[in-house]
Amino acid sequence: MKPRLHLLALASLALLSQAHAQSAQPTDSGNKLDRVEVTGSMLKRTDTETTAPVTILKREDILRAGATTLDELLRMDASVGTGGLDDIGTGNGFAAGTASISMRGMGSAATLVLINGRRMAPAGVVDPNSGQSTVFNVNAIPMSAIERVEILKSGASSLYGSDALAGVVNIILRNDYQGALVETNAKQRFDGLFRSQTANVMVGVGDIARDGYNLMLGAEIFIRDGVGINEAPNLVHGDLLTTLYSRLTPSSTSSYPGNLYTYNAGKAGSFRGMLSSSCATQGPVSSTVSTPRCLWDSTQYAQYTGDQKRGSVFARGSLAVGGATLSAELMASRVKNDYTDSPTSRTESLTTWGDSQGKTVQFMGLALPANHPDNPTRLASASNPVLLPNSTGTTTRYTAPTVMGLRYRFADLPYDYHTQADNVRAVISGSMTLAGWDIDGGLLHHYQKNTKQLTGRLSLSGLNKVLADGSYRFGGKNSPEVLAILSPALNDWGTAATSSLDLRGSRELWSMTGGAAMLGLGAELRHENFEVAADPRTAAGDIIGRGIGEARGSRNVSAAYAELALPFAKGLETQIALRAEHYTDFGNAVTAKLGAKYKLSDWAAVRGTWANGFRAPSLSQISTSSVFSFSSGYRDPRLCPTVNSANTNCSLSLSTVSLANPNLKPEKSDSYTLGLLLSPAQGMDVVLDAWYIERRGEVDRLSAQEILNRESQFPGMVMRLPPSAGETLGQVYQVRRPYQNLARSSAGGLDYEFSQRLGLAEYSRLKLSLKGTRMLSRKEQYEEGLPDIETLGYYKVPRDKLQISANWSQGDWSVTLSGNHQSGFQSFDADSSCDSTLTAAGYGNLCHMKAWRTADLSISYKGFKGIRLSGTVRNLADSRPPFDPNETEVGVSGGVANAYGRYLSVNASYEF
Repeated sequence: MKPRLHLLALASLALLSQAHAQSAQPTDSGNKLDRVEVTGSMLKRTDTETTAPVTILKREDILRAGATTLDELLRMDASVGTGGLDDIGTGNGFAAGTASISMRGMGSAATLVLINGRRMAPAGVVDPNSGQSTVFNVNAIPMSAIERVEILKSGASSLYGSDALAGVVNIILRNDYQGALVETNAKQRFDGLFRSQTANVMVGVGDIARDGYNLMLGAEIFIRDGVGINEAPNLVHGDLLTTLYSRLTPSSTSSYPGNLYTYNAGKAGSFRGMLSSSCATQGPVSSTVSTPRCLWDSTQYAQYTGDQKRGSVFARGSLAVGGATLSAELMASRVKNDYTDSPTSRTESLTTWGDSQGKTVQFMGLALPANHPDNPTRLASASNPVLLPNSTGTTTRYTAPTVMGLRYRFADLPYDYHTQADNVRAVISGSMTLAGWDIDGGLLHHYQKNTKQLTGRLSLSGLNKVLADGSYRFGGKNSPEVLAILSPALNDWGTAATSSLDLRGSRELWSMTGGAAMLGLGAELRHENFEVAADPRTAAGDIIGRGIGEARGSRNVSAAYAELALPFAKGLETQIALRAEHYTDFGNAVTAKLGAKYKLSDWAAVRGTWANGFRAPSLSQISTSSVFSFSSGYRDPRLCPTVNSANTNCSLSLSTVSLANPNLKPEKSDSYTLGLLLSPAQGMDVVLDAWYIERRGEVDRLSAQEILNRESQFPGMVMRLPPSAGETLGQVYQVRRPYQNLARSSAGGLDYEFSQRLGLAEYSRLKLSLKGTRMLSRKEQYEEGLPDIETLGYYKVPRDKLQISANWSQGDWSVTLSGNHQSGFQSFDADSSCDSTLTAAGYGNLCHMKAWRTADLSISYKGFKGIRLSGTVRNLADSRPPFDPNETEVGVSGGVANAYGRYLSVNASYEF
């Protein structure tokens, strides 16, 4: 029998045994407090301050925050950094419409998201631009179904398995609601922008303790309006964006109705005038030549945020049977996102991409055939010459029909993304107490399907057809039939499913000096399935310039784990945890955790943990998968040893392929925490936690240029054409980039929280608090053997993130005033330099992005029977976010700031 089966059998037998052979009975319950389970341990406890730092956001905290999505709520916590995806802007490319969380800035693949302590299925997307393919889409979870959120700020693979490297977010859903609730929320700026509305209902009957049953049902609808930058261009230093990057300024010669150029088999041509004088936005060829060109503003379609509609239902039933409680839970949601961008364009120059088999496909540039009805030279002859303007201010004479290049914007083809994420999660579980064991088990199935419909992309075969028969009129009116040939709607899709069976239990063992020794045992069987496919036309290479993401794989996972608490001394709490699991693709993983908390006195305690962890390679990285992308500017050092503009091998357009690697090993990590908990005065609490995480063997790919530079080290990864006559080496047409265990990263810092509760006159109370994170180091090593690079203080790695608040409450009133601070950082990466556009224009001061400080005010009142009214004004001073020169259209990155400015969120609920 394999070792993993021994472990599973051992865990299961231990859970189901009568356990009467223990030498001592559990300690007397007496008058003890209710015990609860806190994320990071399966042992129930009365003290929520565990050996590792855990932040608990209760429902009242969620309402006070004014957040309408889980993504927005979690990003308010200081431990959540950059590296996750958001569904705000223009769609995140391959992963459009998903939102994920990145703790400690170590990427969303290092943060595990749970629902009621059980895993989610990842979103059915694969993103070649990040290399991180395990994406837990948190916005698939309805806010109204959430009872609380627990954020474990430490590694926890010894209990939860893969992905829990930087931390765990555990979403606890409502489970025993009684009554009826109707709730609405509306949020917007005071000028009406960034509007969203939420409505939800919840109904519950039965008290599980009194009636022996509970049944609850909830539904939620959320609608968010998109906002384009042309609706409010000055939210983020619009003047600078226009001055430096020509935002909202017509500047592209790929325009509508377009500009004519000479055609030379895919090479850049020379200007030959506008296709039509009806161009609405014209500009001179240069400062010295007044000949008009047709120009286009390609930034006018950029969005601060896209439209979103979300509908969800949540149902749960519980039944007490004998000494057990049986529960069934169903959650289903559909999230639709709509994004738009500038219509696609083509020029007279070559475009190179490929199909799903790796074959190169080329479009030799947009050219009007000599006899095309829109070609101005179609009737040219010696007796009837056609004169076309050129860039020198003179004209060029054509005496015969000539193929003409065209730079053109397909303005009659809206360029849109329509994403849809369907999410169904079902759980059947049971809990009971048997022979001193608190036993819990469950069967889970979670299915996610992501679809993406794309419009406005050009079909190679369709474009060639309408060019040949002249049916598409450039700058004219075209029929729906012709547009459908030219640009068919595309449909990409992906599915992911996780099914699991788990059983676990805990019990007191015997009395020790510091309390009861406790043991927890658990076992889990899990099946994971993942598949992503591109539209068949994209896979065939028929869509000009479009990347392809496809993946397929499945695996089985078996795991056994144990946790032991041994309080050797009074005031001492210990945690020892071990987990062993087997994956059918890469093999075995064993993780452990040691933790301790010691109460020095009635008002002081210390705590600390060590944990190692792992992340299993995602199915898209280790199974059958390939992701194609296409770009230019690559240099082949073997055929271009010295850069020469006349040598085409010095600037190649190539297909690059991200390939799965079945030999990948799991990423590994070590995490440490050391904390101090103080209550030096009545109502005062001080919590300090130092933390450090090191992650090794991170899965990623080398750049295509790096593989070209080191071709001999990667046999078979640089694909070349057969050499021509007289040549010994053929031209490169594709570079393959296999996933590898490449990188290492580390982060360390200090979490802190100070709070003071004061009782004031006439039963009013005041709570003052300060909480935040100060990062002390953030290092990255891109490949083994290279030096570690300190990235702290560079792009998107702020040193400080904190919140200070004061909450006053009296009777039915509650008022909270809070201030938020995020420190500044450089606008470039640690291995890069400031954008030369800034320095050349005399804006070198913008190379450092300033700190962002905002203030919020929240007021709630519940003096009417069953009614709760609340309002939150975020960003009271309407502080603009720091200018981000990397975001040349919107001026702000959603990972560290937003363009909302001052906005109001109001909430009303009626419970009966």
